[in-house]
Amino acid sequence: MSEPEPRDLVVIALSGVQRYITESRTTVDLRSASQIVAHLAAEAVRHLSTVPGARIVFPTSTREDVSGDDDGMPNRVVALLPPEQGSQAAANIQTYLAETWEEWVEEVFGASQYQFPGWPVVQWVSVPGGTGTYAQAWSLAQRSLTERKNVRDFSQPWDEQRELCSLSPRWRSCEVPDSAPKHQRKELLAQPNWVKRLWHTTETGRASGFASTNAIASSPYRNAVLKTWQKDSALPDLVEYLHLCADALGEDPVRERPLEWLAKVPGDEHARWLRGRGARWVFPGSWHVEVLAREFSRDAADPGFVRIVRDGWQAARALAEAMGGHGVGPPSPHLAVLVQDLDSMGRFLSGRPRSGSSRLRVSEKEHQRISRLLSEVARKQRAALKSVGGTVVYAGGDDLLALVPAAYALEAAQVCHDTIPPPPNLPTASTGLLFFHHDSSLRHALHRAHELLAAAKRRPDKHALGVGMLRHSGAHAECVLDWAGDTGPATDLKVFTPEGPQARVRLAPGLLEDLRTERVHLDGGDARERELFRHVLPLEGARRELRRLVSRHAHVRTSPGEHPLGAKKENELRSEFADRAAKALERMAPPGRLVDEGAVRVALFLRQEAS
Repeated sequence: MSEPEPRDLVVIALSGVQRYITESRTTVDLRSASQIVAHLAAEAVRHLSTVPGARIVFPTSTREDVSGDDDGMPNRVVALLPPEQGSQAAANIQTYLAETWEEWVEEVFGASQYQFPGWPVVQWVSVPGGTGTYAQAWSLAQRSLTERKNVRDFSQPWDEQRELCSLSPRWRSCEVPDSAPKHQRKELLAQPNWVKRLWHTTETGRASGFASTNAIASSPYRNAVLKTWQKDSALPDLVEYLHLCADALGEDPVRERPLEWLAKVPGDEHARWLRGRGARWVFPGSWHVEVLAREFSRDAADPGFVRIVRDGWQAARALAEAMGGHGVGPPSPHLAVLVQDLDSMGRFLSGRPRSGSSRLRVSEKEHQRISRLLSEVARKQRAALKSVGGTVVYAGGDDLLALVPAAYALEAAQVCHDTIPPPPNLPTASTGLLFFHHDSSLRHALHRAHELLAAAKRRPDKHALGVGMLRHSGAHAECVLDWAGDTGPATDLKVFTPEGPQARVRLAPGLLEDLRTERVHLDGGDARERELFRHVLPLEGARRELRRLVSRHAHVRTSPGEHPLGAKKENELRSEFADRAAKALERMAPPGRLVDEGAVRVALFLRQEAS
């Protein structure tokens, strides 16, 4: 390198990270996997920084930045070391991380175990000093690391003919640790997944904890109950009865962590219960005889047990009816997975941006500046998500994973997107957002969210939002919308529930069926339909017809306490709304079309489940 003293460039990467994190059955699995990766990366940074003369390029974070709530350590470490020390230092890091992992395994199992070959996977490259400039060394390191990922290390570990792991079927399950609680002892998990599941029992993971999916989904509703607690004397009694019904089922194996942003009622045990372990019991659907009988090892035919479940169901319904009197709807059973990733980050760091973007000068100083900028972005994203009730799994600046209540998910996606400084500071960002039922498979939801992110990145210019919904029944819809634009996709998707001056207007769900019926006439449908039906309207005529359909299904509502607008003003408001809504529907459709059924279905879902 063109420096007074040439240095070795070392890149250390943890491979298979996303797969390990997303192979999670519960939010606790998800959070623990993220923490494990963050702590491994932090240990690599800490150990590497002890080498005399070492300079860390990526990341700027240290182990002290990895707390029980905020994990933002990237899974790649870049450092400059004195000449001829890079290879040995990198090999030492690989050994050290393996030993660190074995210590955690021993903590979980209570004894040392055989070495597991599939996790963690630490790969490294070292470019000797004197190869050229920093930019040339960086380019060589990236090529070498890509080649290294195609090389597999083969070992012959001790193997037993056991069932495959239920989370990671590429691995075999192992003996259940003695520290596993009773309700988990029938799980078939491999060694890495037992460490993930019981991470909270280790010294490093004791501060960990994470809200469940039903806790995140019900949080806006529970927050409304807690805020209204002292205004309605009936609410404490209803929650107390709900609490008694839940306790009558038996010992609840779920240890719920309260969300810090929920309102507090000092000195009230039932309000405290509602903030934490009462999360799932506010859903009437949670009170199901057969499901609860299996969970609590009770007899589903026992009249006493059936009566408890029925009373709990009635208590949850009564609480929802009482909150309805305060203008609060029933708890939404849905939440959202939010994933975000910077577009072509590798090309950006290598000084090869996508067309139209400014070129980064590849140097140690510039890479350190980018690392600091990413840390700042991660900090802003955590704060932004906290402000809308989101729960961060990991936020590294260049990538993000969070769980958000359905009512705040679009806002969360927007604010996290807006934390990214525009090019040339950083590349643009693409986003995946999936709404799903709190009782659905978390693992499947994570997979679908990443598919939506991949679909967004397939856009020619990337910088898009892939958004979808997955109902408990299996019904689903998705669409991909560009982030660039005057209004933004989050605003367009609220076409059924406008805000601001047009908040009184609502679109009826019947619009969807009319759009499906008129699709051929509006934008020609598919090729087969164009052959069968030749009555495709000209573009301007199709736009007028779209506006007519929107106006037909729009109605102006008058909430209690509001004065009626009168027929003339209602017609004016409806007409103005129809103009804006028709344009929003066209913006959400692919180029050359006016209607995207998937986008309309997602927008309708948001009206029904997230408003």
